[in-house]
Order: sequence, then structure tokens, then C-alpha cells
Amino acid sequence: MDVNKFAASLDAEQRARLEALSASEAARALEGMFSEAELIKAAGSGDAEAMRGILRRVLDTEEGRRLAQMLGEVMK
Repeated sequence: MDVNKFAASLDAEQRARLEALSASEAARALEGMFSEAELIKAAGSGDAEAMRGILRRVLDTEEGRRLAQMLGEVMK
């Protein structure tokens, strides 16, 4: 997935809601789980297995499940 294309496809309201979501308590609680390099490598390479591993680690936490639910609401 090309993150820049995805970002460009969002309307202003969705971008604002995602930005607010990134500053939420749930998002802040997950910040230390991954290194920036790990996330960039997985997203940039398109390595599906690496992305699944990251998603699995996130969803194994209460904060991650809450963040996923909020993300679903933002994208409606």
C-alpha cells in the first residue's frame, strides 16, 4: 500500500479525524511498542507477514483493540 496515495485519497474531515485519533490516549499507549524503523520497513517494503505481525501485536492489547474500533468509526 502506498501510504501517500492513501493519505491523498482522504477528505479533509477524515484527515482531521485521523490526526485527532493519533493523539488519543490509546494511540499514545501504543507508541513504545514499535521502533519507527520497524514500522517504516514493514510499510515501505509491503511485507505482508511483517505487517500482520505488527497488527497482531497491536490487537493483543486493550489499547490496540480500542484504537482499531475508533479507526473503523473514523473511516466510515
